[in-house]
Amino acid sequence: MSEKIVVSPLDWGLGHATRCVPIIRSHLEQGMEVEIASAIAHKNFFAQEFPNLIWHEAPAYNIKYPERGWQMPFWIFCQMPHIKKIMKEENKWLADLCERQKFTQIISDNRFGFYNKKIKSIYITHQLRIAFPQPFTFFEKIGEAWHKSIMKNFDEIWVPDYKEFPGLAGKLSHPSYKDKKIKYIGPQSRLANSQLSTKNSQLKTIDTLALISGPEPQRSFFEKYAIKFLTETPGNNCMVRGLPNETETPDLPFPIFNHLSAADLREKILTSRTILCRPGYSTLMDLKLLKANAILIPTPGQTEQIYLAKLWK
Repeated sequence: MSEKIVVSPLDWGLGHATRCVPIIRSHLEQGMEVEIASAIAHKNFFAQEFPNLIWHEAPAYNIKYPERGWQMPFWIFCQMPHIKKIMKEENKWLADLCERQKFTQIISDNRFGFYNKKIKSIYITHQLRIAFPQPFTFFEKIGEAWHKSIMKNFDEIWVPDYKEFPGLAGKLSHPSYKDKKIKYIGPQSRLANSQLSTKNSQLKTIDTLALISGPEPQRSFFEKYAIKFLTETPGNNCMVRGLPNETETPDLPFPIFNHLSAADLREKILTSRTILCRPGYSTLMDLKLLKANAILIPTPGQTEQIYLAKLWK
C-alpha cells in the first residue's frame, strides 16, 4: 500500500504555506500521494504551486493582529477561546476527511488540532519556545510548557532549522528540554529548487525590493509604509504584496506584483541589492538561501519577529 499524505499549514500569513512547498515536493519525489488541506486564503497559492494536487478547504483560524503593538500580549489571551474552538473544529473535520480519504500520514504546519490518534501525525514548527519581551521573559517557560502540551498529540515534531544552537531561529527552535520526538530537518525554502535559469542572476538591476507579508491589519500597515519608503527612495525599486488571491494592483511609480511564482521571486531577490521585509521565519529562510541583504522591520508587538530581527542583525 502506497503512502497517502495530507499536508495542512496554519493560515497566519503566507509563510506557513510557503515552507510546506519543499515538504510536499520531497514527498512527491518519493512517489507518495499528497493532498493539501488549507484555509481558503491559501487556495490560489497552492493551485499555482501544485495545480494537479487535490485541495481541501480546512477550517480557518482567521487570526487578525491588533492595530497597535502594545496590545499584542492582551490580544493573545483574548484569542485563546477562539483558538481552542477552531482546534476542536479542525480535529473533527480532519477525522471525517481521513475516514473518506484513507490517509496514512498527516503533516500539520503549526495547526494545533490537525492530528488523528489513529494515523501518524507530524507537527512542523520553529517555535518550540515562544519569545516574550523584557521584563516578561519568565513567561517563556510557561509558553514552552503550553506548546509542549499541544505537541504531545503528535507522533513527530519537525523543526525547520539546524540542530546545533543557534541555528537560524536561536532559542525559539532550541528549547530547554529534550524530546525524542523532535527532529531537526534543516531550513525549508520553496525557492531552493525552483526552475530558474541562473543567467545574469548576479546582475543587480533592482535597488530595493519590498516583500510584504503577515496577517492583517499589520500587513496593510507595512504595505503603506513600504510604498512611502520606495516612492521616496531613489533607484529602481519593486514590491511583492504577498496577495495571491488579488487580481488588481495599485497604480504606483514602480513595478508591483500581488504574488510571484517561486522561480520569479527567486530571480527578483537575486537581482536586488536590498530587501525590505518583515523578519518572518519563512522569509528569513529564503533570504539565507539566496544570501540576500535585508532591512528587517518586525511586526510591532510580535516578539518572535523582534527576537529574530535582533538575532539576524
